[in-house]
Amino acid sequence: MPSSDDDEDFKKAIAISLQPGSLGVPQTSASTRSIVDLTSDTEDENEDDNLRRAIELSLSQVNEEHSLGEMTVKRTHVADASVTRISPSKLLAQSTTKGPRATDGSLKSMGFNRKVMEQERLARLGKRKREPSPELLSKQKMRSPAIEAPLKASTLNVPRTAALLQYPSGTIKRTFAVKFPRTDDITIDEVLQADSLNIAVISSFMWDTEWLYKRLDPKLVKQIWLMNARDHETQQRWIREMKETDVPNLRIHFPPMGGMIHSMHSKFMLLFGKDKLRFVVPTANMTQIDWGEVGNDWQPGVMENTVFLIDLPRAADGRVTSKDKLTRFGQELVYFLEQQKVGQNVIDGVLKFDFAQTSDIAFIHSIGGAHKLKSDSATGIPGLARAIQDLQLDNVKDIELDYAASSVGALNDTLLQRLILAASGENFATSSKITNVRDHIRVYFPTDGTVDESIGGPDCGGIISLTRQNYNAPTFPKECLRNYDSTRRGMLSHNKLLFARGRKKDGKLFAWVYVGSANISESAWGGQKVLKSGQMGSLNIRNWECGVVVPVPNDRFDDSRLDAGGVPSMSVFEGTIEIPFRYPGEQYNGRQPWFFRPG
Repeated sequence: MPSSDDDEDFKKAIAISLQPGSLGVPQTSASTRSIVDLTSDTEDENEDDNLRRAIELSLSQVNEEHSLGEMTVKRTHVADASVTRISPSKLLAQSTTKGPRATDGSLKSMGFNRKVMEQERLARLGKRKREPSPELLSKQKMRSPAIEAPLKASTLNVPRTAALLQYPSGTIKRTFAVKFPRTDDITIDEVLQADSLNIAVISSFMWDTEWLYKRLDPKLVKQIWLMNARDHETQQRWIREMKETDVPNLRIHFPPMGGMIHSMHSKFMLLFGKDKLRFVVPTANMTQIDWGEVGNDWQPGVMENTVFLIDLPRAADGRVTSKDKLTRFGQELVYFLEQQKVGQNVIDGVLKFDFAQTSDIAFIHSIGGAHKLKSDSATGIPGLARAIQDLQLDNVKDIELDYAASSVGALNDTLLQRLILAASGENFATSSKITNVRDHIRVYFPTDGTVDESIGGPDCGGIISLTRQNYNAPTFPKECLRNYDSTRRGMLSHNKLLFARGRKKDGKLFAWVYVGSANISESAWGGQKVLKSGQMGSLNIRNWECGVVVPVPNDRFDDSRLDAGGVPSMSVFEGTIEIPFRYPGEQYNGRQPWFFRPG
């Protein structure tokens, strides 16, 4: 497949254009200023509390000239109330310097001014001592987990740790959107729970550093950021500049980016608290716009995403367990972290938690590079197939797929066929063939008119990409496209959701949903060619990706409606995920899709 099908090339270009000085990702090395120690969160509880109090006291008395405050990367806010659209470039981090934007890709151009940062941090600290703003509370509706889910009488005698787990079995939420009614959604603050957080390991393709720093102060929360920077020179420059900024408790890391790998596109969070590990897989980047927020007090949210999260308790004995004793979910997560070279201290931290409640869900990944498919852990499309087998969702007779994507690559029948086979738990082979493949999959992507009429308008369509070259190719399955029309009218989507519904060969119904970072492209899922020998060649993956497969509970099929093909209707997902778009979706009927617009 030519490189022009690589949707992430365009995402990378967009990220660079929107974020001058966008962060690169340093590797774990001796040159890094400090190593984030993930063993300290398991110390004695009293020692943890004493340490936190000591840190807070030291912060209140810190010398202005020798302290870290907020990363002062200023955004340009829309001030004219007559303007009804927001450009992401105005919402994402910009330099504090006047005049033209700095574009040297350095930390200094991002405004890492320690003195100003500390002044702003102290100002925020003073605000916390006053009463919270009613306006803020009414807009954000900040909710304490204890208030949101009060303990029932039957839970009063359960262990303290179990009572603190808000989502012990996992859940899927749509992201909050300012000025839209709250439904089954979640804010970034509700995800992070910063007040009870000790360590955060965060992977994202794009970053708004000022926005994130306001929520996770490195002086209170140790952090590792996994970031996207392909060339070694850029990575080393960022390592040096991060060292010069002397930001405490913050390390940036680059997964391997050699060879064919183009993008570190995976999105996840490992949020280590004293009693639990919250594991999060969002479709969102770590930017204000992706989490439904804006930089003013009058504009509605413009972009929506979806989040999977699960709270895992500490292992009963408090020890590091072995990888082979984990569920398949835990094993695949640890394998992915190993391949990303995050460091043994991170992996040991993960191994201190109990993954028992993940036995009925699957973690899948795409590991960048060429794969001979002989490793112990399948990745890309073969990884999806094996996950479906592990969950006993294979042996499929009929299946229908609905894929909501924010970026569409060079689609053709071969890729669609491979996706359908993997979703059925089958591996692709030279003899594999599905008749009328285009009749069994729908791809939800906005039309040009949908983007133009959205709240944010065309200026907010920069991270939604499909090229004219790919769309106009004779092999592109245009009849599979459906207009993505959000149920929150006017919002654009950065979702990557794959819905599967079907009937097994034994007559049993099934349904599951994938939530993750993978768009519908060979770059994300991997491409294979048939060799002259007739055998399948290596699996070539250009992006790092990850996601979670969540099956619909069996009791949902007792009274579920069936579509004409005898498979469950989309309503079967009610209670598992709030579907964010209108379905079955309108065909384009002569309309044009939203095309990627460079510059």
